[in-house]
Amino acid sequence: MTHCSELSRAGGEAMPGTAPLATIWVVVEHPTGWADAPLARAGSGVRVLMARAGRDRSPQPGRAARVWVAHLDPEPTLRVGTVADPAEVAGWDLAGMAAGALRGWGHPDPDPLLLVCANGRRDRCCGLHGGRLAQHLQAGQGGDRVLTSTHLGGHRFAPTALVLPTGALHGRLSADAAADLIPLARSGSTAAASLRGFSTHTAVQQVAEAHARRVSGHTGGLPLEVRTLSEDGPEARVRVWLPGGLGALDVRVLAEPARAVLSCGRPAEATTRWHVVGHAAAPRA
Repeated sequence: MTHCSELSRAGGEAMPGTAPLATIWVVVEHPTGWADAPLARAGSGVRVLMARAGRDRSPQPGRAARVWVAHLDPEPTLRVGTVADPAEVAGWDLAGMAAGALRGWGHPDPDPLLLVCANGRRDRCCGLHGGRLAQHLQAGQGGDRVLTSTHLGGHRFAPTALVLPTGALHGRLSADAAADLIPLARSGSTAAASLRGFSTHTAVQQVAEAHARRVSGHTGGLPLEVRTLSEDGPEARVRVWLPGGLGALDVRVLAEPARAVLSCGRPAEATTRWHVVGHAAAPRA
């Protein structure tokens, strides 16, 4: 059987525009597999992931579990604390968190965190490719900052990963490319080739931002400032501000209906593919 990741790669499907939306990420360390996956949920711009460290670092049932909370807006911050039982997080009010509750929970965690999707219950590509990648990274230098996680979306781009606290999502990761993500994040950079998008941006904004990075050579680790100026039918115009006084680009993005195998073992489904059809320097104020 041909896996969905192989079909996507063979079809040349672009990854920008496929990152899920979230302005807050909650990562709950869990002692077992994904049998309790309903704990992973989303709402009000908050996404909750279940995660595991390497086998020798995973908490034992009944022991305190670490929880990380990443706020991406207005500035990316990462905090960590513990709960007596991961199930406690199921009672957290996501709408309240979006409104500011628990913003000071835990204590600051200054080092980037890498989440690799290994949720084989959702898709065999993530379980196979993501699981192998995570084991490789966890056995290497800095492996204590690598966790496996539940669904990050984009099965067909497995292995996929999330960098916190910037909210950068990546796909089609090789072992070498994945090993670079944390060092790059520490230096304030990110890898453009594997970038699916930043979770603070909508799909069309992710496409425009990735295009602006390509044409400008910008590799910064924080999302660029973007604003959707217009959406006229399938075409949108997005303004992307470049750093360092380089002005802004107005990027035209066209949405086209398409079909793709989004997950292994399922038939092709309707989806959207975006194409950048042009850009121009934005008028200076």
